[in-house]
Amino acid sequence: MPKILRPPMVRLLFICMLALLMRAALMSAWVRHPGIADPNHYYNMGVRLVEGHGFTIDYIWQYNAPPASIVHPEEHWMPLTAALAAIPMAWNGISVPSALLLFMVMGSALPAVSYWGARQLHLAPNPALWAAAACAVMPELVLNSLRTDTTIPFSLLVCLSICLVVYASKTTVRPTRRWLVFIVAGALAGLSYLTRNDGILLLPMMFGYWLILRLLWRSLPDALTILSGGRRLAAALTVVYTVTAILVAVPWLIRNLNEIGSLGSPETTDMFFFTHHNDHYAFGRAFTLETMLAAQTPQEIIGKRLFEMAAAVKMMVTSLGVVLPVAVAGGVLLLLLTRRDPVSRARLRATAPTLLLLAGGFVAYTVFIPYKAQAGSFKKFFLALLPLLIPIGAYAIERMVAGSIARTRLWLMTLVLLAAFAVDTVRLDQQQTSRYLASMERVAAVARTMVDRNRDGQIILMAQDPFMLRYVGYSSIMYPWEDVDTILQIAQRYGVDYLLFPPDRPQLDPIANEEETDPRFVEEVRVRGTDFSIWSYTP
Repeated sequence: MPKILRPPMVRLLFICMLALLMRAALMSAWVRHPGIADPNHYYNMGVRLVEGHGFTIDYIWQYNAPPASIVHPEEHWMPLTAALAAIPMAWNGISVPSALLLFMVMGSALPAVSYWGARQLHLAPNPALWAAAACAVMPELVLNSLRTDTTIPFSLLVCLSICLVVYASKTTVRPTRRWLVFIVAGALAGLSYLTRNDGILLLPMMFGYWLILRLLWRSLPDALTILSGGRRLAAALTVVYTVTAILVAVPWLIRNLNEIGSLGSPETTDMFFFTHHNDHYAFGRAFTLETMLAAQTPQEIIGKRLFEMAAAVKMMVTSLGVVLPVAVAGGVLLLLLTRRDPVSRARLRATAPTLLLLAGGFVAYTVFIPYKAQAGSFKKFFLALLPLLIPIGAYAIERMVAGSIARTRLWLMTLVLLAAFAVDTVRLDQQQTSRYLASMERVAAVARTMVDRNRDGQIILMAQDPFMLRYVGYSSIMYPWEDVDTILQIAQRYGVDYLLFPPDRPQLDPIANEEETDPRFVEEVRVRGTDFSIWSYTP
């Protein structure tokens, strides 16, 4: 009988189909918007791709390299997520359900990756299927399957790349196939970089993985290690993986050089020296070690990083639900405590890439770019690894819970709780999003009645959320993190007609709250039923 028709594979397919049906039902019931902030941006860019504008945007949300005009080439975000939103919209029309199609399908494929990861841990089919089922209903993965965001495609690409590397590291794999698998794994790594910048961490992860194999080689007869397989072979495979990943990314890097004059985001060199979250919105300022030390004391710098470490640990625990935080942590501890056992070492080999990547991401975000961690980037990075972390929890449950009946009851309880939380998470998220969308639609309705002060044929606003304003039909620019005079100069530079208050900037909040007056700012209208008001300004 073909493997695909064997009972475990049929059950796995059933789990994936149920995952897709669950996501489709939740989308039909509640989802009316692609998601606030980042998902909104990828949707907007996907729409522009469908409309033939290429990778450009018609609003400004940051000013590290101030664009020449409000319509400009995409200079910060990676391209693949927007393309995934655009592909189904190109043939099925521009709409949220169309944009979400590939994200739901990819989210429904993650249980299969989790199953594969569990089997690489030498788990039997049944516990591997439980792990797949948990992945299918993990609340954060369900929620992100209903957003045009990076989390789900990044998760699929990264986890598949890791699984392929682990698979091809066995000596039982034919040499020709091994090279091919490493090429495919490298291509997936390159695609993951085109989804999120932190996909580049897969490359140092590969070097760390070979080091782990070298340390464990005597107890890993089935592993292709540096010593048993030859240093040159290990180095060659790593080079193949790295070069393939780079080749996949090269077209985008060339595009960046041509369009924005650098390989990546202009923010890349600045973000290591931020001292406030709103430094993301500083206008053309350079951030260096000197500026960081001038803005914060060493105690504040260290304290911020310690705080983000604690926040990251809390986030990882809460994202796993009720039972799995203990199970995953216990599984890692079990593997370490039993590391002298050959089978446990084989399991460590299978989990090493995931744990190395997680450790690298943890250090990168909490130590080097803590304000990116504060903005939620590390959470997305962690969520992407869930399909390969859940099997570690399944291993712990299999080892520590005696009796198949007890394990079944524990898994059923876990799945029921996860599924219930998933449904409620989507419901609450969409309720909040719908309320916010309704208020912004009221803003758009009022803006349509306003006079075009610049007489350029469009109303341009300065606001907190250019992404949502674009969704409701208006170009806008973000409030810069500068003094009032500079804010007004920037507004004039980009042809802003009105300011949308509240600004969420300490420089302007006293004016918005009527605690101070400034003759340069005049309230034109309050948007009924919202907290928003529209103000004119005099430079």
